[in-house]
Amino acid sequence: MGLVFDAKETSETLPSVKPILAVVDEEPVIGEENFKMIRFMVDTTFCTYYDAVKCILPAGLNQTAAEEFHYVRSPLPAEEAKFTPVEKLVADYMKDAQTQTEIRDFFSERDAAARRKAAHRLVQLGILECTDLLRNKIGSKTVRMVRLAENVDLETLSLTPKQREVVAVLQAAGSASEKEAAYHAGVGEGVIKTLAAKGVLEYFDREIYRIPKSIKKEHTDSEEFVLSSEQQKVFEGLCALMMQEEACAALLVGVTGSGKTQVYLRLIESCLAEGRQAMLLVPEISLTPQLLAKFQQFFGEKIAVIHSSLSMGERLDAYKRIQKGDASIVIGTRSGVFAPFSNLGLIILDEEGEHSYKSDSTPRYHARDIAKLRCVYHKALLLLGSATPSIESYYAAQTGRYHLFELKNRFGTASLPEVHLIDMRKEEENGNVSVLSEELLQQLIRNYRNREQSILLINRRGFAAFALCMDCGEPVRCPNCSITLTYHKANGYLMCHYCGYTRQASLSCPSCGGKHLNMVGTGTQKVEDIIAMTLPEAKILRMDTDTVSSRYAYEEKFTQFEMGDYDILVGTQMVAKGLNFPNVTLVGVLNSDQSLYSSDYRCSERIFSLITQVIGRSGRSVKPGRAYIQTLSPENEVIRQAAAQDYESFYQQEIMLRKLNLQPPFCDLAVIGFSGISDDLVHRCAERFCELLRTRILAEQEPMPIVLLGVSQAGIFRLNGKYRYRIILKCKNQKRFRNMLREVFSQAAAQKLFSRISVFVDINGEI
Repeated sequence: MGLVFDAKETSETLPSVKPILAVVDEEPVIGEENFKMIRFMVDTTFCTYYDAVKCILPAGLNQTAAEEFHYVRSPLPAEEAKFTPVEKLVADYMKDAQTQTEIRDFFSERDAAARRKAAHRLVQLGILECTDLLRNKIGSKTVRMVRLAENVDLETLSLTPKQREVVAVLQAAGSASEKEAAYHAGVGEGVIKTLAAKGVLEYFDREIYRIPKSIKKEHTDSEEFVLSSEQQKVFEGLCALMMQEEACAALLVGVTGSGKTQVYLRLIESCLAEGRQAMLLVPEISLTPQLLAKFQQFFGEKIAVIHSSLSMGERLDAYKRIQKGDASIVIGTRSGVFAPFSNLGLIILDEEGEHSYKSDSTPRYHARDIAKLRCVYHKALLLLGSATPSIESYYAAQTGRYHLFELKNRFGTASLPEVHLIDMRKEEENGNVSVLSEELLQQLIRNYRNREQSILLINRRGFAAFALCMDCGEPVRCPNCSITLTYHKANGYLMCHYCGYTRQASLSCPSCGGKHLNMVGTGTQKVEDIIAMTLPEAKILRMDTDTVSSRYAYEEKFTQFEMGDYDILVGTQMVAKGLNFPNVTLVGVLNSDQSLYSSDYRCSERIFSLITQVIGRSGRSVKPGRAYIQTLSPENEVIRQAAAQDYESFYQQEIMLRKLNLQPPFCDLAVIGFSGISDDLVHRCAERFCELLRTRILAEQEPMPIVLLGVSQAGIFRLNGKYRYRIILKCKNQKRFRNMLREVFSQAAAQKLFSRISVFVDINGEI
């Protein structure tokens, strides 16, 4: 199957163009706006058209082609004499086959390829006939309905009392499902079948939507809320921008607990009142349940949800509901930005600085860029919201490209928590080698006794960071990746969090065969164990990717915590942002400086955001909150600024460093990645590409502002059995630069050296 992007009349003979045999869809599945998004992604992310289309359309919309064989005539003796054994087997089977199910099974057994090849030979001889059938990858979900048959004279029919009850129900309702008709008439389904056999009723199928169980079909009574004067001022300013019906962007910076969600609600309400549609995107699936619960109180079945944990059928039906106008609001993660709205008035990216809005696989798009494109097309408002916006977005607001709005105070009577820095070096000097300081441990006990809840953040899952051999001093590494394995006490295995490799922790050291493996470092499982030993009566909820693998785990666990079923929540970054638990009065941050010295230029921004956001989970109601940040670097400026919730100071410091080092927003970073199973081959390809690139840059008649940093190993040098190198360019991401890069790619692709490796481009992605 293929997609037609354009059609032109021509008298030329084009042998490379395939003829169109049949049109699959009655209506085009891709419209004008889709074409713009597809071409934008192809141009800016260096993906194929197929990758871009696959990203925009739900997988369930795809159709598969299937062959059906039919027996036409018996072979002539002369023909049969030339049959191969397989051809004779196929001809004999087809002669006696009764149903297509039997035939499909026959052609799916072993030797399937040989049997199909033989069948096609028999088609050429005219013994068999072959037809192509198209089937949807995911079928529509239907319910069997009944209604009164047309042109039936009920007066002349002899019906039993029970049958008349069914007829009366259908006369009143028009149609009903088979079960509903039987239930409301107070009869068994056998009565329905008898009426259908008499021709009084007729069956038909009606499509129904697969809606996730977390979505309520009708809105519930909700408490009316009144915006504070600060919120009202922000709402009015944003509403004025939205009503202009001109493309524009705004940044809403609000401290944690300032009520950004309430502003979102009112904006979406105003957008819908104008007959337009709205979209609210969140960076993590974990943020969807609480947000969804709030929004469905107001908007009920107008909401469609899009995220990766939905089944293919649920995603397809969400797409259909949006397309048909049955849903006018989308709440979703990154992929929700492609929802097929025809009249968008508002797109909101909550926690806009989160890196999960950027795809790390082909096509490597950023949801913010797609949202900008759609807002231009629909003349809509793009609203970026966060307590800790990205440096790039705040710079755009400071320089006038975005409108800037601020919420500087918490909503209602709530105040920001009291924050304490704990120097873990002093804890060790005092003989405490535990991951929990004495002060934080006492605060946990105090909170438990006061029947108040606590959250502990440690951004590493598992029990221990790695296993260290005490005989040779080597850590146990993944055989497929250049990283250490993480110990998981729950199942007694060492696991790779990148490729999924596992081995029993009880096995000997792979380097020296030694039996003395020591588990070093701390993960969520170990913290859970330590608290359980100190507070055996406390109910502890652990949340990481090991415990929330099922589709509705986020919703169930967060609901249980909110209802008070647990006292302490231990989790990774999924518990740090966007959540609101009124009874949480204590937050602890463990190993806060774990990622502070990463090679990525964004590491300071990410640790500031993480600490600031998790602190903000405390004291969001009438009870005052406390936060304890455990660190080995209490003098570090970034940690001190996060503790003080001082984004402005952090921004001023960070923007100065970015300018000095020529990093975004003062340039774009293009990473060209190379990977393959041979270290030497991948390295040679990267060096050769770098030469081609250098030559091409120097050949430019008009110099381009480009800094070529050369070839280096990727952050994780070996991943899933493949060696990885990269080239980094500091550049301006404009069409001229991308065209130049495409030329170099074409030159490289023509060389045999590159045939056994993979190459990709990622602009402003992970470094």
